[in-house]
Amino acid sequence: MKCKYCGVEIGNSLECHLCGHKQIGKTTCPVCSKLIYPYQEYCSNCGSPTIYRKDNTIKKVTPDTIVHSEQSHNYNTVSESYDYKKNAYDFKDSFKQLKDLNSMNYKEAFKKFQNQPRKKNIQRKPKQKSFLKTMIILVIFVVFIFIPISELIINTVTNIVETSDEATSSFDGNGNTDLLSFNLNQDSSRGDYNQNFTNSDGGAFVYQNKLYISLNGQLIKYDAHFENSEVLEESSCDHIYVDNRGCFYENDSDFIFLDFNGKRKTLLNEVSHCYVLDQKIFYIKDETLYCLTIDENINVIDNQKIKDNIYEFTIDDQNQRILCTNTDYESQLIDFSGTTLKNKMNSYGDGYFIDGFFYYREYDGIYKTDFSSDEGELVQAASDIYRFGVGQDEENEKVIVYGENYDNVLNAYFDDDSYALYDDARDFYIIGDKVIFFTYDDDYTRHYFISSYDGEYAPFEE
Repeated sequence: MKCKYCGVEIGNSLECHLCGHKQIGKTTCPVCSKLIYPYQEYCSNCGSPTIYRKDNTIKKVTPDTIVHSEQSHNYNTVSESYDYKKNAYDFKDSFKQLKDLNSMNYKEAFKKFQNQPRKKNIQRKPKQKSFLKTMIILVIFVVFIFIPISELIINTVTNIVETSDEATSSFDGNGNTDLLSFNLNQDSSRGDYNQNFTNSDGGAFVYQNKLYISLNGQLIKYDAHFENSEVLEESSCDHIYVDNRGCFYENDSDFIFLDFNGKRKTLLNEVSHCYVLDQKIFYIKDETLYCLTIDENINVIDNQKIKDNIYEFTIDDQNQRILCTNTDYESQLIDFSGTTLKNKMNSYGDGYFIDGFFYYREYDGIYKTDFSSDEGELVQAASDIYRFGVGQDEENEKVIVYGENYDNVLNAYFDDDSYALYDDARDFYIIGDKVIFFTYDDDYTRHYFISSYDGEYAPFEE
């Protein structure tokens, strides 16, 4: 098995012997308990700082090391230049003088002291100055010299503070294009749904040119040009899916169905990871994977237990199979009835299915595999991606990789080109060929943007 951070072969070890990266483990927000990713400085749900937030300058003490970890950094360290050799000799000379002096008797030491050259006692004559002349000079100095210099110092400090404030704030609320130029003319595909399903913090879905998104603690529906909006749910939602029946979503551990007439029905209680596929709803309850079957009127037909000891899962809707991870962080591939197709697989971490392929992240880029072999196919080479998604431009038949790096820069990769979309994106959702992301201002308030893969973006919610 390879380390997910530096790529070195580590066998079955849980911790990389080279960079120290742990291959397993999940971190949650200390305030709202939402799942956070490695090195995520703020919670994408409530905005609270996480354990990865570092306010102090980090000095790397192993500059010749290509891959380093937290252990190879030195925090809060001030480097001082000190010539130990020179100072050691100075101390040695001083000690020698003291030793020679102690070796003398009292008379010899007193005689040596008397023979030292003495400075002359120079008596200074007091200068006579006129009080009036002194005051005139002082006034001239204050008027012509001190006041202009003081104004210059104040203006310089003010400019430095203003420049510093601009440099520390990366929030840009204007965008570089008009919001009306974004037309939601491409519905979300199953691949988009898989991506937003894997990302359990909120979500977005496009159906019949309308955007359904968990936004500012509410489930909101926008029209194609973002000119009109409607609040569907007064609290935030996860795992949003919409089809001709209505809207499905998780809300406070309950799974809800909302039809287009506003009629609401609770399908499941105290569940998580709810995934809709036609008349089947896959979900986890008490670390067990189930499949709920409903009819056309959203009535329950059957509720089947599939697999015990399951922590998370991802659905391959095209090949009718499930990649699941147990509570010991071991992955296996099973079918919809729970039969094991492939066991003892590598732990892929974040990843999702699209068109029968599983897209996942390695240390050097994004790969895809159909699990027919142990080796995946490189889709996009990029060594600094830690959160990603794959979108599709159906009209131009393009596959776009959206990747967020460790500096929170959101990039779009396609046709061997790349665009830097935003320099401080905190999370994003794929909707067809477009991406929705949010960022925080200096008051930790979320601001949402929509962007195309060629770099045009606009704010649609303040």
